[in-house]
Amino acid sequence: MNFFETSYTKNGRAVFSLSDLGKYKDARDLSRLDYLLILNWNENIIPAVARLTQTQAAAYFMLGETTGTSAGGKAEEGKFLRVPGTNPFFPLRQGMQGVRFHDLLDSHPMEVFLMNTGRVGGKEDDGRSKKVKIPHSSAIVKAIAEQSIKWTDDGDFGYEVALDVPGIDDPELLQPRRLYERQSRMEEYQGFVERLKRERRESLGRYSDLTEDIVRAVS
Repeated sequence: MNFFETSYTKNGRAVFSLSDLGKYKDARDLSRLDYLLILNWNENIIPAVARLTQTQAAAYFMLGETTGTSAGGKAEEGKFLRVPGTNPFFPLRQGMQGVRFHDLLDSHPMEVFLMNTGRVGGKEDDGRSKKVKIPHSSAIVKAIAEQSIKWTDDGDFGYEVALDVPGIDDPELLQPRRLYERQSRMEEYQGFVERLKRERRESLGRYSDLTEDIVRAVS
């Protein structure tokens, strides 16, 4: 492998042993899990972090919204995708993933969060947009573990968005509606809300195994 050869892929990938990290803990030794993060790479109105209900968590796990990278080849790079969370490693019908995920949260309750690691307000070439940077995501993960985030209800999607996250001084990353309001783009914002709800319902509706409450969780 030539790690510095960028003509093949933008993602540099290599295999190494956990022991090479110097300090690590084997996942099999963990006693319990308290938090689960569902990553969403988006470029419009998805906040840097949102707290989900159990049913919403199953829905967003099934949606698996992201923008494809070069790791998926040229056919996926740059395209917006909706791929269930464990694809392609789930051996049964795809829709059963969401039901199984919901059942696991019943037997082992944990808090589930949706994290946008992309942008809010538009694509990279849109000067009105803002990037959710690595320090922002790091601050969010730290605050989740420390339970120091203040939450409020989001009136558009029904999940909770952050009022305040220690280490993030830009509330528009946490509540994209505020960015669109300040920039007088609320018609565009409402268009995104309606489109995302419609597309998400249609996407989840393809899985006959999903329960109706999981499908409705994105309405």
